[in-house]
Amino acid sequence: MSRRQALIELVFAGALWGFGFVAAVWALRAFTPAETLLWRFLLAAVAGEFLWRLLLRPRGRAFFGADAQADLRRSAPGGVLLAAMLLPQTIGLQSTTAAKSGFLTALYVIFVPLITHFILRRPVKKPVFFYAAIALGGAFVLMGADLSDLNHGDLWTVLCALLAALHILYIDRISNRIRDPFRFNAYQTLFCLLSILPFLALQPRITWFSADPLAWAGVGFLAVASTIVGFTIQVRTQRVLDSTTASMLFLLESPFALAAGVVFLGEKFTAPQALGASLILLASLLTISSSAPSGSTRKLPR
Repeated sequence: MSRRQALIELVFAGALWGFGFVAAVWALRAFTPAETLLWRFLLAAVAGEFLWRLLLRPRGRAFFGADAQADLRRSAPGGVLLAAMLLPQTIGLQSTTAAKSGFLTALYVIFVPLITHFILRRPVKKPVFFYAAIALGGAFVLMGADLSDLNHGDLWTVLCALLAALHILYIDRISNRIRDPFRFNAYQTLFCLLSILPFLALQPRITWFSADPLAWAGVGFLAVASTIVGFTIQVRTQRVLDSTTASMLFLLESPFALAAGVVFLGEKFTAPQALGASLILLASLLTISSSAPSGSTRKLPR
């Protein structure tokens, strides 16, 4: 994959993930958050495996050879992190808008350098902490600028952003050791599915069927577009692009989510919310610029 192709693919992935916020709202018309993710990951796992066997399996490659076993082992932490990230995001969408969820999720760009410094003990440039304060201020404005009346859906989404940062850092660490990005993502999806099952046991009953076609359309989009295509693109492109450039393009899901929420859900985006969203994006872009590596942007083998 060339760098140009990777950039184009990530822009496309941002559009898919942005519309995914609307698809999740549609799915939640009929299903609980855990049920939505159950159907999403189940359909993605089945469809992904079918596509790999039918169209993408390299000629002569064993079905479950050494490369596949290595990808399976590496996919387990990614799958658990991905499920832990998407569950609070889906819960949050029950009480916050797709537009707000999209911009609050962008806080992961701030959390990445903070985790790198305080947990991984790697050096981070000092201005990044100032940018983090700007982003948190933007999130405060976006959530209504009133701590006495916080929307719990907004707080769930902030938790999602924190977990998304951990997932990005994990994929960045192992991306150059992944043998088959598509198969890795299929395994990651399987571990997502297994991680969601315990939460279904907490429900008094499980909805196995709905007559709402829009809910199934939402589940189908999340499974095929957001999960199979979107996360495969993430794994592929993080092998070519440095994490700084990739993170910048991940931010595109926020304006795509805003546009999709306004067009398909009739959501309103007020001037104060626009200010808060702008502060988040500004701080995120400044953080990316400050964290940009010198020299070549192509990642070296690990």
